[in-house]
Amino acid sequence: MIKAVIFDLDGTLVDTVGLLSEAWARAASLLNIRISPEDVEKYVGLAGPEISLAITGGDEAKAAELRRLKDEIYDSEYIGRIRLFEDVEPSLSILRSRGLKIAVASSQTTRRLKKYLSLLSVLKMVDVLVGSDTVARRKPAPDVFLKAAELLGVRPNECFAVGDTCFDCESAKNAGMRFILVSRRGVQCEDAEFTVKSLNEAASVILSLA
Repeated sequence: MIKAVIFDLDGTLVDTVGLLSEAWARAASLLNIRISPEDVEKYVGLAGPEISLAITGGDEAKAAELRRLKDEIYDSEYIGRIRLFEDVEPSLSILRSRGLKIAVASSQTTRRLKKYLSLLSVLKMVDVLVGSDTVARRKPAPDVFLKAAELLGVRPNECFAVGDTCFDCESAKNAGMRFILVSRRGVQCEDAEFTVKSLNEAASVILSLA
């Protein structure tokens, strides 16, 4: 029996993949690293340390500076442009009305999760937040999803995980959870149990099986 749904944030609930990719690329240019937002996009879904190391080719000192610059740019210029996808509130509402618990488990830090969801006025619709700073291993390891299930008081096999990348899929599968890929950008993951184009579709799938 499905008792809970655990959502990724970026690209799943909030339309931020393009914003994040642009901010990373701009920060990289300040360090004389040439990379396009389109090239950065394939890393979005991983946590900042992994993204920065990928961009800098493993240079830890440069990666730390890149993260600092990206955060500075993003916080000053992009936070005001963050938007929920239009299907988020109705989907969360119907899932909650059917008694399902809701969590968000993300590669963002917990502080940022709380900040973004508060700004978007949907924090009250979420029971548990789990950021990458609260676990030992980040996506695609299963830790954020497992921590969310633990805090919700449910078993992994009682959860659906919902995300927009193959990193989410791998993380959920490693956690022993069923997974729905919301493919807003045409992403395909062969291990996803279901692939849909919207959260409305994802909610319908979950409710049909819950």
